[in-house]
Amino acid sequence: MKPLIRFNPHLKPAYIVILLLTIISVQTISFNVIFPNVPLRMKLQTDILSGNMEPPYQYRILKPYAGFVIEKIISVFSDDSALNHVISYQLIMIVVFLSIYILFYLFLKLFFNNTISIIGLISLSIIIPLGITSIWEEGDYYNLLFFLIGLNLIFLSKDYFLPLIMLAGVINRDQIIFLLVFYICYLISINRLWDKKSILIIIASIALWGAGYYVMRMIFGFKETKYTIQWNMAANKQMLSQIIFLWSSMILPFAILSIVAFRKSPKFFRLALISLIPYVAIFYFFGFLTQLAKFLPAFLIMIPMCLQLVKNKGYFSSLDEADQTMLKAGELT
Repeated sequence: MKPLIRFNPHLKPAYIVILLLTIISVQTISFNVIFPNVPLRMKLQTDILSGNMEPPYQYRILKPYAGFVIEKIISVFSDDSALNHVISYQLIMIVVFLSIYILFYLFLKLFFNNTISIIGLISLSIIIPLGITSIWEEGDYYNLLFFLIGLNLIFLSKDYFLPLIMLAGVINRDQIIFLLVFYICYLISINRLWDKKSILIIIASIALWGAGYYVMRMIFGFKETKYTIQWNMAANKQMLSQIIFLWSSMILPFAILSIVAFRKSPKFFRLALISLIPYVAIFYFFGFLTQLAKFLPAFLIMIPMCLQLVKNKGYFSSLDEADQTMLKAGELT
């Protein structure tokens, strides 16, 4: 009698790595973001939930509402509000990072074998702590998770769920709209941009993103933000030396390797890398260039491109039958 489930021994190291990286990332965020700032974080959460926070933070409600709900559940067992805050956000981070690493592994497996995919996971885990600049930035990891969910749906031909990702993502970060750019890059790479289904998905995604955007402002009010284009440009100029250091150490190596691997990469990644040029421009005008956690979705493109160099040089080229099948499924050139 054949077993119902066949255990693939090649996957076991990946699961161990995913668990270890999850623990490391959660501990890193806990010690650098959550633990040192509990009173101020609790005030920020209260201000957002009460509608007294300045924009754009007022409209990023997914994280504080999730934390508030879990805190209420934990409060049944503990009267320590500070402890409840810490535990609730640690639990959330465990779920978020575990999901991030699982989904990024599955995404990489479309193009690489297990060994190279694990290298990609480790690369992402190294980047995450380098982008810590705020006491309230876990929403950037939610954003990364939404991008990963979207990319996996796209490559698994379940893109009809994208509008729901847009609706869920916009109550966390407006930035999720850029996932549509990656989707368009994918459609161009497989010559499906003008299909009726693709156009309907794009329209529905924009509509639900816009609905979420405006409903939150109707609920909390259309508040004027002080973070204008001029304000951000001035702030970026003041922190120029810090920006140069962060971008040269964190982004420049991946950018250079991605350019080197450009011709060896599938068409989707070539188009997506080009799309990062306006992504950086938008980042410059509307955000702080020191807050590199907001740039994490770009690494979902650059890391796989860098890994093409490892693959094409012939290292780790021994693929099992399952790897070969997944690799063929991901070839979009």
